[in-house]
Amino acid sequence: MMEMSITDTIRHKRQGGTLSEKQLRALMEGYVDGRVPDYQMSAWLMAVFFRGMTAEETQTWARLMWKSGITLPREPRHGYWVDKHSTGGVGDKTSLLLVPIVKVAAQKLWGEGRVYIPMVSGRGLDFSGGTLDKLESVPGFRSGLEIPKALELLERQGFFMMGQTADLAPADRLIYALRDVTGTVECLPLIVSSILSKKFAENLDGLVLDVKFGDGAFMPDADQARKLAQALLDTAWREGVRASAVLSSMDEPLGYAVGNLVEVEECTDYLAGTRREAGLHQLTLALAAEMLRLAAPKPLDTAEALAACEAALATQEPLQVFRQLFEAQGGDWGAFEQRRLEQQSLVRFPVCAEQSGVLNQVSARGMGKLIRDLGGGRQSKESVIDPRVGAWVHAKVGDKVEAGDVLFEVLTPRPMTSDFQNAARAICRVQSEQVPATRWVEEVLYDG
Repeated sequence: MMEMSITDTIRHKRQGGTLSEKQLRALMEGYVDGRVPDYQMSAWLMAVFFRGMTAEETQTWARLMWKSGITLPREPRHGYWVDKHSTGGVGDKTSLLLVPIVKVAAQKLWGEGRVYIPMVSGRGLDFSGGTLDKLESVPGFRSGLEIPKALELLERQGFFMMGQTADLAPADRLIYALRDVTGTVECLPLIVSSILSKKFAENLDGLVLDVKFGDGAFMPDADQARKLAQALLDTAWREGVRASAVLSSMDEPLGYAVGNLVEVEECTDYLAGTRREAGLHQLTLALAAEMLRLAAPKPLDTAEALAACEAALATQEPLQVFRQLFEAQGGDWGAFEQRRLEQQSLVRFPVCAEQSGVLNQVSARGMGKLIRDLGGGRQSKESVIDPRVGAWVHAKVGDKVEAGDVLFEVLTPRPMTSDFQNAARAICRVQSEQVPATRWVEEVLYDG
């Protein structure tokens, strides 16, 4: 039988056909080495957008993107390697908290050498914040580690936090950039393969997925988030990576702080035990418990895992690990504390309740866009971020407020124009009817 050309491959998918590994490999490798032009890959992406992919195709595409680069070496294979991935959000600083909490809790449960946390994170784009941008608000912190240095840190202290290197799933970077400009980002099998190709490259044993839904999330509702979570779990399981998924709400910002430096500040206070917002605490512990449950050498139920996390947080050890995380990668904690003091001199714009009632809305998307447009986020990969820009939220959905109460305040290095002030006021809504507090954890799903 004559070998199918790239044009035939595109046509076959456009007509709803299933592609073999050989066909997908030819397309992938041809695009990476330049033989398949952008217009042909764009046509194939659009065909997938409308026709979808089978579970087998999705797994194969994820594996091919993973194998387009290196895999973190593990010889001899020792310990349990576990990471966490979030589908993005506003005020979402859980990754920064999970490393110290899981590290300390695992050490108390099983001693040194059982759990390793290789965390490869991303940058924020549009209204969604990025873990690397938060980390780099601490002066000197290096997220661009070379693989040998990352592995040295992993062996010595049990964790690292870094950005994706040019060697990890390089095909994904090329194809994601094309998806971004061809309107094919919102495609479930392409999302699944993009996320998991990078995680497979980490050589993980376990993966916890935080799949968000709501106003400030990629998925609009819990049903859509559940479909994405299930597809992620199925594909991970097929590749031999144990996984679980937490479905979490992103209708309002998570925690009290939104922005890069202020979120690191909130994490510091959280670990010190001086300021813990209930929603952030609930979601962080749910994710940490899943990481421990996956890594346990024998069955560990959720209640036991949660208790281990709470026991860890009752000490100052997680805060010490948090500082170690930054200092081991060049972060100057003294300089961060100085920056924290300098925040007091920034312009503060308070948004106050115009009437008494119940806070019905704090739009996560609106808050994220405001911080982005003030310079605290990026609209393109080339944008430069001002880590000082941020906001502190003083009231959460469901709270009773009085007219004149400060709902949140924005921190900027310069006064806000009237347009920004109006955008800030539109983020919150106070009404007379009572609404429940946000239910941050909707459901936990398991693989297999």
